[in-house]
Amino acid sequence: MSQTEHEQSAQERSERERPQQERPANAAPASPAAAPLELLTLLAAGVADLAFDQLRQTADRAQHVMRRSDLKELLTDGVVELRKRGEVAARRAGVGAENYLETMARRAAERVAAEGHSCA
Repeated sequence: MSQTEHEQSAQERSERERPQQERPANAAPASPAAAPLELLTLLAAGVADLAFDQLRQTADRAQHVMRRSDLKELLTDGVVELRKRGEVAARRAGVGAENYLETMARRAAERVAAEGHSCA
């Protein structure tokens, strides 16, 4: 580190450590109304940074998925999983009028009948 960089670093540290009322006269005093505005600005910047970071991570994951050799199977599995989730969600919401156990019993009886076994 050169002498000039060292002096600048020391000056920055001393300014950060100096209390607000001892700031140089050319520095604008912080008004009470500016504090909430500054806080909102910082919060908005933080939310935007978080959103962009999540977007970047999602794009990275999407690129990784697109490079996979088993993409067709992956998409097929995803569609099957989404369909099953949709069925569960619809049942939970009460969309289906049939009772779940009745539906399962009917499907089992249909499978048995299709195989040619008797239900007795």
